[in-house]
Amino acid sequence: MRPEYEQRFRRIVSDFIERPAGDYGELLARGHVSSPDGVDPEQWRAEIRAQARRDKIRVVTFRDGDRAIAARNRTASDQEVRDELDRMQALRELATKARALGHEPGPWLRSDEENICLCSRCDARLYLRVGASPISDGEAIAEPCPAPSCAPITG
Repeated sequence: MRPEYEQRFRRIVSDFIERPAGDYGELLARGHVSSPDGVDPEQWRAEIRAQARRDKIRVVTFRDGDRAIAARNRTASDQEVRDELDRMQALRELATKARALGHEPGPWLRSDEENICLCSRCDARLYLRVGASPISDGEAIAEPCPAPSCAPITG
């Protein structure tokens, strides 16, 4: 991975792990947040909703498997919807490229215009920055997965 994206990758991971402003601060800063591993999702949702009520902020919370997700409840512009659809398409394309090399991309972390993830088999990295000039990088789209059970798709 190129050094400038290596640095961004590490910063996104660090921000996610540390969450210096807490989960509610993350919600306010980014517009969405998911519950950390190991917490009761229903209790987490109740705490987020209580904080939002105190601040008179509209939020939506819901469950996604063993996690909970909270998002600011606001109407998105047509451009924001198009941008998110473009982001999802770019993430799908990167995951397809990685799978063709035998990788299995895990969950994506997002920080503003950037997204990162790791191969769940070998920890190869994927990086995507969207915007006017999208950038993708990482071992998972450049090198075959070295894990013994992985075989690149050929044909």
